[in-house]
Amino acid sequence: MRSEAEIRTRLRSFVRRRAGDRPVSDSTPLLADRILRSVHVPELILLLERLRGAPIDVERLRPGDFDSIDAIVERFGPAS
Repeated sequence: MRSEAEIRTRLRSFVRRRAGDRPVSDSTPLLADRILRSVHVPELILLLERLRGAPIDVERLRPGDFDSIDAIVERFGPAS
């Protein structure tokens, strides 16, 4: 399992590669601002599983889990 700082760094990189030249912070609404689209979610889940060292049960996903980097780390970070 990775540290929260490392998870945030990897998530920022993942998001910035898809954001183009749009500014993105940890609180930017990723789906609402169309930084990420639904087609990115499976790749994001795979990344999170690698970073956590544990699978994510897609049956337990909730609305808002991927709203922002902050929301992702809160839900899927090392303390979860």
